[in-house]
Amino acid sequence: MVFELSGKGGCGKPLFRRIRIPEKPTLFVCHGDDGGPRFHPCRRVQEALRAAGIEYQKVIAAHGSPIPFLRRGSRDQLFEATGTRKLPTLKLPNGTIISHSRAILAWVLEQSERGDALKRVA
Repeated sequence: MVFELSGKGGCGKPLFRRIRIPEKPTLFVCHGDDGGPRFHPCRRVQEALRAAGIEYQKVIAAHGSPIPFLRRGSRDQLFEATGTRKLPTLKLPNGTIISHSRAILAWVLEQSERGDALKRVA
């Protein structure tokens, strides 16, 4: 919770009101994380989020191969959290799930364009 100055009270003391800061989106990635090759989807999505200035929480949700029969462990926890076993997956604070790197990159671009439009209006 963050407090914002909202004026002065009757005795000259500052008044504050509570404002709610939206939660950060959660990005589910594989064990390759940022250390993978530049073309790796999990890395590309993280680089795009950082470049756009979008803060996020990261969960390493899988280890091993993307090929199901070569994987170590299951993606059951990922499925419980997101409804998919695909990585990368972004879960927005409102519960919206965005799977696949292209869809996430499109969302990042949309947020950047929206932010640029707001800056032009202000």
